[in-house]
Amino acid sequence: MFFRYPVSDVHIHVFNQADADSLLRMADELAYDQFTILSATSLGLSFAANNLLTAWLKLKSPQRCHGFAGFIYPEQGAPTADSLLRQAQEFHALGFDGIKMMDGKPGIRRRIGVPLDDPLYDPMFSYMEEQDWPLLYHINDPIEFWTWDRMPEWAKAKGDSVFYGNGHFPPKDTIEAEAIHIVEKHPGLRIIFPHFFFVADDLEKAAAYLERYQNLSYDITPGWEMFESFAGRYEEWRAFFKHYADRIFFGTDTISGHWRETVGNLRRSLETDEEFVSFEENCHGLDLDEPTLRQLYIENYRKYLPAQPRKINRDDLLRYAETLEQQLVQQEPQALDTILKEIQEYKKVISELA
Repeated sequence: MFFRYPVSDVHIHVFNQADADSLLRMADELAYDQFTILSATSLGLSFAANNLLTAWLKLKSPQRCHGFAGFIYPEQGAPTADSLLRQAQEFHALGFDGIKMMDGKPGIRRRIGVPLDDPLYDPMFSYMEEQDWPLLYHINDPIEFWTWDRMPEWAKAKGDSVFYGNGHFPPKDTIEAEAIHIVEKHPGLRIIFPHFFFVADDLEKAAAYLERYQNLSYDITPGWEMFESFAGRYEEWRAFFKHYADRIFFGTDTISGHWRETVGNLRRSLETDEEFVSFEENCHGLDLDEPTLRQLYIENYRKYLPAQPRKINRDDLLRYAETLEQQLVQQEPQALDTILKEIQEYKKVISELA
């Protein structure tokens, strides 16, 4: 067994059928107790079929797989409040287990063009509060991405798509403040900010948010820059993890060809006191005690999500797919033919499931 006991992973994305098949093999090899697939539709209309793939995995692995749906947005500009609320209601009726939003990524925040705490989001967030329905919300990116000289080489290779210091993107503090205002406005909203909310460079701020907002949690899904920050104040971060063990979730964000390296380094980061380099970042394992590890690996997940994932109705899902096709034809996104072909493929594999 890869780990000493079964673990649960709150943060995985899949983007095509090959990814989905690889994920199921990875979950078996890691002996996952359960895992959550996060739809990536927030990335743009070219990802509009990702809810269908997420639902297919729920149907394929109904005891282990939770699936968070994502909103379909216009190609440019903000959605309407009615659209967001209607989609949330539809996703809940279909049997999804929560919502994944990526609006806080600087590029998406720029494309949508309104603050994350704009009132248009409030009816949808209030509905999620009423349903006690969780949200995993990507906010920001590493602070290094606002300063070219501090960016890792792999990020520099992507050029302006992840360099936010050119004056065309909102500042990191602005996006962070908008996200915190959501937490304040909706205290009943159970929300996870992944990647440690990209505040691992400021231990005091990370702790203050958890102290102030009891509905807020983090996940420890890499960016590896957070682990370099942990190494910089080693003993203090070890104490932080022990104190806030019930507010931190395990996630990997990977089914890539290097998933064994990613998961292996995550395990080294949590279970050992080794010093090592992971994807250009200098890490020092936190050597967490067993009770803390169990909370991060599995107990928090079991408290956050139902033991039995919500059931997807296949016929309702196929009707949703047909409605999605009609909506996309009306919007006429770029690469429409490719997107429609992808939806047809998912309709086929969904129909084939027993």
